[in-house]
Amino acid sequence: MRPHGLPILTYHDIDANGAVTSTDPAWFAETLHALHESGYRCVDLQEWILAGRPPVDRGYALTFDDGYRSILEIADVLVRYQATATVFLVSDRVGQDNDWPGQPAWVPRAALLDWSEIEGLHPLGFGFAAHGRTHCRLDRCDDVTLIEEIQGSRLALEDRLGRACPLFAYPYGISTPRVRDAVVPHFDGAFGTRLDLADAQQCVHELSRVDAYYLRSERALSRLIHGRLQAWLSMRRALREIRRLSSDAIACFSRDRSSFRSEPTFTSAPGESPQQNSEAGQHHVRPRQASAALHL
Repeated sequence: MRPHGLPILTYHDIDANGAVTSTDPAWFAETLHALHESGYRCVDLQEWILAGRPPVDRGYALTFDDGYRSILEIADVLVRYQATATVFLVSDRVGQDNDWPGQPAWVPRAALLDWSEIEGLHPLGFGFAAHGRTHCRLDRCDDVTLIEEIQGSRLALEDRLGRACPLFAYPYGISTPRVRDAVVPHFDGAFGTRLDLADAQQCVHELSRVDAYYLRSERALSRLIHGRLQAWLSMRRALREIRRLSSDAIACFSRDRSSFRSEPTFTSAPGESPQQNSEAGQHHVRPRQASAALHL
């Protein structure tokens, strides 16, 4: 039987704007309060990995991707509950904002921590790790750029902070065997976005996490506290896969339909009136309509 894994909770922006990538600061505080009151303790990820990723009874870990400046608003919450967190920084964007190339339009633009703020968070229980230099998709990088993004991000952080940064999080959660092979020589562990608890059976350079989006309700928090989260995450992963397959099928249908339209057509087939031809065309399903139906 698979041992009980470690919930590694992943946050981005701490803001009450309601965006998918944002968490209300009041709800963040409530989450840590509930975990503390239920006997949970926060685990330092670097120490957990060095110890061989053992099962931790009533344990959890905190991570923050991208290094949003809004983290400053909840620093006192970590101190209150004696929690630690790992912040994955985009080294070339420190002190700027999250408007990097490839950022989806629906993600609100927000400021990132600067170096002095990062230094100020360290004594409060925050550790720092690498998230690439520019937050580009690593699977699309050539070999030289890939190493610059991976190794370069660690070197930049360690040079500025004067501390080891042996952990990595893949930008957009995307990795391939080639990308992981490039990460292995430079980091003790790396994290993706596969929705699951983390444990020693997973590849140490492809560890799972739980995005905070899936912990936005009292019911979801209750699942975590009472040890029922893993089964629910399995169901969510299955739904994710169904949506992915549906999207692939729709994209394939769209390409085939476009290819069909590019072929020579006739006003009507032999023995068929133009009216019959037009009526037959009315039965085609538009890709957007098919997409909506498949996502029900």
